[in-house]
Amino acid sequence: MRQTVCILALVLGAYPSGSAQAQVTPVVPAPSQPTPFPRKVATIFGQNAIASTQEGQKATAALTAKYAPKKEEFDRRQAELLALRDQLKKSAPTATEDARNRLNQQIDAKSREVKRLGEDSQAALEQEEGAMLQELGDKLLAVVREYAARNGFAVVFDVSAPNGPVLWASPAVDITNEIVKLYDQAHPAAPPAPPAAPTKK
Repeated sequence: MRQTVCILALVLGAYPSGSAQAQVTPVVPAPSQPTPFPRKVATIFGQNAIASTQEGQKATAALTAKYAPKKEEFDRRQAELLALRDQLKKSAPTATEDARNRLNQQIDAKSREVKRLGEDSQAALEQEEGAMLQELGDKLLAVVREYAARNGFAVVFDVSAPNGPVLWASPAVDITNEIVKLYDQAHPAAPPAPPAAPTKK
């Protein structure tokens, strides 16, 4: 009988006060290590980067060529206005009052004409430039985000604005050139179309 009690004690364990349930110690998982976060900071001259890409240079050249005739027309009318003012100045001592009034009216009309032409051309150019910068800027931003994530940057500041929040930054953290290279690899500009062959008569 004593042998049977000893066997049961070995099987069930030595429980105080005749308890028949084992006390299980809970397993506490080891505390997880905090995920490291990036601490590096970089700067970029956004406008310079856009203008330095192959697409940016191509788009800028296209805008310049498109508005070259407008600029030539503005310069021509500006020269006409200056010629009228010079004529009035030279003829003032000897010209009649009616002649001076007619010249003044011509100068006023030409001045309004030049001003309107300049404002219209400038507004149209700025609108197209804005659309171009928006399109290229969205592409540039995607390249910057991918580059920053891959290289562990926490913040990338655009220091294009002269009165921006960044007062000073070391050239060592400037990533403009790297971003331009990556942009050109991701978005190579199409080569210019070859000139049309002359038609045979």
